[in-house]
Amino acid sequence: MTYLLVALLALSVGWCWGHLTARIVHVPIGATEADDEAALTADEQDRFKAIARYFDQPDDPRKTA
Repeated sequence: MTYLLVALLALSVGWCWGHLTARIVHVPIGATEADDEAALTADEQDRFKAIARYFDQPDDPRKTA
């Protein structure tokens, strides 16, 4: 039983130490928001805004019930 407790303690210490020393680097992939907006044509922007207006209904009758 003692060996099991020691193994569990060693495992938990190793787990905590591993997460404490982990190095996570955020690397953005792709274009920025400004690059995406510049790449869209005026027609694409108009179509996107029309679709977005359809989903952004402030007076949804389901919410008033």
